[in-house]
Amino acid sequence: MRQITRDIVNAFQEMRSLRIDNSRTDGQGIWLFDNKIVEVREDGVWITNAGWKSKTTKERLNGLSGVHIQQVRGNWFLNGREWDGRWVNVDAWNGGAESVPEESVQEPEFDLTSQWMTAGYSKPVYAVFHSLTVASLEPVEAMLNGEGIPTRRTESDTDGVYRPNYFLVVRPEDVDKTARILSEMYLLA
Repeated sequence: MRQITRDIVNAFQEMRSLRIDNSRTDGQGIWLFDNKIVEVREDGVWITNAGWKSKTTKERLNGLSGVHIQQVRGNWFLNGREWDGRWVNVDAWNGGAESVPEESVQEPEFDLTSQWMTAGYSKPVYAVFHSLTVASLEPVEAMLNGEGIPTRRTESDTDGVYRPNYFLVVRPEDVDKTARILSEMYLLA
């Protein structure tokens, strides 16, 4: 995340005004190129892409707590569900659950050094999907997030291997469910 995004989002969360380059906040909303993309309403925080599927718009929105936007083949996914970019209440979109403070979110556990592969790279313990390109992780990541399974991307350590290896990692308690979903997906393909 770029520093401008951190600064704008921090000012927004602290309910103070700040303007940096193409972004600004008054503590109640965030604007990018004079397009309002975030606003606080009585029922929570609302977001939109204002009709712009740009990397900058996605980055500013991803700076917010409870927002994870990714793009797969031109389509945007908000927290694992396809989203057309129209105004949406983030809390309602996430099932009405209250935001969890960042410091209490438990990261998926994985060990990059515990499974050294004969092919010359390490494999995270709780890796459920492997690829040689980041782009091929995106559809699987979106599908798993849509099923309510949090994922994390990671790149392996290598030992003279030409290309890096990319993995999707899940929480230990989600490994079995993920394995069932992925095996069903590949049986249907």
